[in-house]
Amino acid sequence: MKIFHSIKKFIDSEVKIDSFIPTMGNLHDGHLSLITESKKHSEKSCVSIYINGDQFTDVKDFENYPKTIEEDIKKLEKIKVNYLLIPDKNDIENFSKPFDINLEPKKITNDMCGKYRPGHFLAVMDIMHRFIQIVKPKNIILGEKDYQQVMVIKELINIYNYDISVITSPTVRNKNGLALSSRNNFLLDNEEKFACDIYHALLSAKIMFENNIPVKEIIDNVNKLFINSHVNIEYFTIRDVKTLQHSYDNDLIALIAGHLGEVRLIDNMIIKSSHNNK
Repeated sequence: MKIFHSIKKFIDSEVKIDSFIPTMGNLHDGHLSLITESKKHSEKSCVSIYINGDQFTDVKDFENYPKTIEEDIKKLEKIKVNYLLIPDKNDIENFSKPFDINLEPKKITNDMCGKYRPGHFLAVMDIMHRFIQIVKPKNIILGEKDYQQVMVIKELINIYNYDISVITSPTVRNKNGLALSSRNNFLLDNEEKFACDIYHALLSAKIMFENNIPVKEIIDNVNKLFINSHVNIEYFTIRDVKTLQHSYDNDLIALIAGHLGEVRLIDNMIIKSSHNNK
């Protein structure tokens, strides 16, 4: 695995990247599954490790984000990634142009997680726009756990008419159903059990939908599940899979976010699919 700390050296090397996997490090099996997915579609893969401070609405959250670069490198070497890019903020900005904020698709970026994390998705669009200019990949591999983020990045690609395919990989969960996340490191042992209420709520929503309970009633019922939960629910909603808008005639996805102490948890689950592959 060749490691680049310099954007200039990366560009000067003229490497051709098939698949790009953007990360903020602290790699777990969810991240590694993205690399496994990339190998199905390409020969040359590039992982980036960059903690984008602009994405954090809380400075303390940014400062406390787990940094495990040595362990991350060992994991990437073991799984045989071709290239690893570990740039700094100034380097990225010197070799790329910013996202035009006038093009922000606020219908998506200010909804759900965006409602509670103002500016977050705009920062995601900016850093991904910059990385695309630098890496020039054919594919971007993303995890389905961050489904709204996936849709935001797809919007970015449409806005700039990039010739890039977005390939998604299923959410990786622990034995109890909790979606893997770097933020899970901050959960205490007993809190990890409580956090599974998120997953169980999604399963309940899927079962209710399959039993022909109306969407509004499902949403009300799921919110009631958290009255006595340790999880403080931020939102639960059901949306169209392809647009994330309120449309209940097509394939549907349930999305949820909540807090367990200081830890913010998100998850989602397809509850209606005409393809039967989710």
